[in-house]
Amino acid sequence: MSKKEKEDKNTFMNLMTDFAFKHMFGSVSRKHILIQFLNIMFEKEGLHVYDVTYHDKEVLPKNIFGKVIKYDVYCTSPKNKEHFIVEMQRVHHPGFENRAILYAIRAAGNQLKKGQKYELKPVYTIFLVNFHMPNLKPKDLHDVRLMDIDSHEIFSDVLRLMFVTLPDAKKTWEQCTTQQEKIIYLIKNLHRMDKESAAYKSGEFEDLFNEAELDNMVAEDAVAYSESKLRLEDELAALDYNYEKGMTQGKIKGREEGRKEEKFEVARKMKNGGMSLGDIMLYTGLSEKQISDL
Repeated sequence: MSKKEKEDKNTFMNLMTDFAFKHMFGSVSRKHILIQFLNIMFEKEGLHVYDVTYHDKEVLPKNIFGKVIKYDVYCTSPKNKEHFIVEMQRVHHPGFENRAILYAIRAAGNQLKKGQKYELKPVYTIFLVNFHMPNLKPKDLHDVRLMDIDSHEIFSDVLRLMFVTLPDAKKTWEQCTTQQEKIIYLIKNLHRMDKESAAYKSGEFEDLFNEAELDNMVAEDAVAYSESKLRLEDELAALDYNYEKGMTQGKIKGREEGRKEEKFEVARKMKNGGMSLGDIMLYTGLSEKQISDL
């Protein structure tokens, strides 16, 4: 992707900002956008969502010492009562995988009250992540379920975690051949588009484009979006700085290791050539033990 294509066109919202993501997928007035997204994600399985009921994003623990959970989007389908959790995660943090599991477990555990039978409705948790999952091979979608490790038979569909890795989304709109590939591409790249973009001109996802258009925002939302965008830019800048710092430190450490290895090699040749221990220590700066261990 060229530098120009990476630029924010300031026509549509950046859906990776906190405000825009919750504005588009977590609002009752725009729930048709969320419904479209869910139906695309589960199209192959024949799961069709006609409507959703939003629930409180903050879920309190059962006791005062428990952990509070704050969802980005949490809803259920009125007909079959499936539970849907949709989250945006831009940066990987230690414990992220455990947090994802906890989010799903809490939604499952809170379904039952004392005396009820153990009949749980499925919990579908979709994480849109802007990084590669550390312990998994890179691909655009990881579908995690409870299954038998040998036969790969599904043990239960109650807990299901899906990780959509945005870095592995298709690079161009033209490369997208399925609705799932297209919606993921748009989530990642909407802010890089304008009304001359192929995706916009295609006429697909018209509602998504209309709701995300910056010119359609009321003043209060525009201010909130601008602040959220600045926070995202600061976060990305910090990541770039830490990456460059890490690369620099890695290069310095590599050079130091290289120089150290050169000293060992020189000392080894001196030792094999019969040079005295004192002279080798003098010329290489190595200790007596280091030279003796060669």
